[in-house]
Amino acid sequence: MTSPGGLYAIILALRILSVLANGSLVMQMESEYNAIRVEDNILYFTHPKGKASVFLGLTSPGNTYPIQWKEGMNCTDSKGACLRIDQDEHCYRITWTTQFLSELKDCLTLDGHWYGGGEQISQPWPIEKVPRTETAYVTADMLQNRELWYGGVSEAYWISSQGIALKVAEETPLFLSLPDKDGDGKADLLCLRAARELPYQPSPHLPLTLSYSLCSGDNVKEVHERTYPKFFRFPKGIPDLRMFSDPIWSTWAEYKENVDEQRVRDLASGILRSGFNNSQIEIDDNWETCYGDLTFNPGKFQDPKRLIEELRDKGFRVTLWIHPFVNEECQSFAEGDKQGYFIKDEMGITQITSWWQGSRAGLIDFSNPEAVSWWTQKLLDLQESTGVDSFKFDAGETSWMPKSYVLRNTDQCFWPNVYSKKFVGGLTKFGRMIETRVGRGTQEYPVFVRMLDKDSVWSEENGLRTLVPSLLHFGVMGYPFVLPDMIGGNSYDQQPSEELFLRWAQANALMPAMQFSILPWRYGVESSYWGMKFW
Repeated sequence: MTSPGGLYAIILALRILSVLANGSLVMQMESEYNAIRVEDNILYFTHPKGKASVFLGLTSPGNTYPIQWKEGMNCTDSKGACLRIDQDEHCYRITWTTQFLSELKDCLTLDGHWYGGGEQISQPWPIEKVPRTETAYVTADMLQNRELWYGGVSEAYWISSQGIALKVAEETPLFLSLPDKDGDGKADLLCLRAARELPYQPSPHLPLTLSYSLCSGDNVKEVHERTYPKFFRFPKGIPDLRMFSDPIWSTWAEYKENVDEQRVRDLASGILRSGFNNSQIEIDDNWETCYGDLTFNPGKFQDPKRLIEELRDKGFRVTLWIHPFVNEECQSFAEGDKQGYFIKDEMGITQITSWWQGSRAGLIDFSNPEAVSWWTQKLLDLQESTGVDSFKFDAGETSWMPKSYVLRNTDQCFWPNVYSKKFVGGLTKFGRMIETRVGRGTQEYPVFVRMLDKDSVWSEENGLRTLVPSLLHFGVMGYPFVLPDMIGGNSYDQQPSEELFLRWAQANALMPAMQFSILPWRYGVESSYWGMKFW
């Protein structure tokens, strides 16, 4: 049976004006919402309030642009690429397929202003303010490669002031660039390239595909409201209410890895003495005996259960920093390796990765339900033995995966980004008090999503000026429960000045949640100083 979209495409095939002998296309399609015209291998997308143009087939050799419309037809007889365009309500889906070419590439002109896409170090708003060189469009820890990588909250979805939305299909092995063609310092194009290159692993037995949708509305708000529900889900609830109303207190920016039982007590005492409210105290990096064993280091935490009981008696909840790695020297590594719980290659051999706290580690395979059960049970046991309330989950980006990998129970065309989706899905059993820093098709989960670590500077280079654009970006991508990073930044290279700290807090106070770590009373600042109360 022919689908409605396919039938419409067949009918519209009769409206092709001509296919020129040199291979360039001339055709036109119209709907009640918008129209597409293809001429000289440029696609013109127009609607009553806006327009966009797409340069088609930029990597294909000449004379290889046949256009095919009927369902069931494929590209096996063509030495080039086949183009199919289907209309669906206010959207057109453009799909290139090829059996022979190694890559496919189209570039969309950035008419008007564009928003969305990936989390960035400078978080430009709109995105054309900062050109970008080509990179694999996967979730990544952008702190490890600030110029090239996007962050962990990244969707292949963009909207424009022209009332146009662009959504690239998840099965496209996408490499993204925003080139500046005229040298004015701003991006002119948004280029989409599909290729059989790492970190993607598309099946060599299937055609290479570049597929994306162009949608329209009267303005940026309308096109977003029309288009977003076609591709994403809405949150099924809201996170823990106390995390909205009272600030989170983390040990990280203040103590870094030098956290121990006494410093946690000192932090709690300072909070109470200075008159601040609290949602919870989060014990961050370096509380474990070994990274991945998920047991308290007795040299630092002599009696964690008693510590947590004391904090609860004072009105605090307690969370722990958790990551998905198990360092090779840890006791848990041998067990996880033997049971097959780490990411493996196609030969079934555990693949070693590295991360910021380990040069050799296994990465929990969140596509393996048994591995998820093993790892989450260790966390449940930790909660049972110590009374810890919940967890802050770090990492989860695909950039931490080994180069050679196999993901189970998932279609290969969705690798590697499906790892981040599985990661977040595997954490939700711990309830609505958790936080994560990745988002890729996980909007439905009612949990806080944290901005990646900010630097203690004013500038657009990951400083205070990126706070509001980052918040807006998360919202457009469908993640409204934003946990901004530490107030004042992470003080990696320098401590924030008093003015920077106060301005940061003022901006953060208008956002969904607040998180302190650099101690406010270090500046002589107590809760009454700001003339505000954290309810």
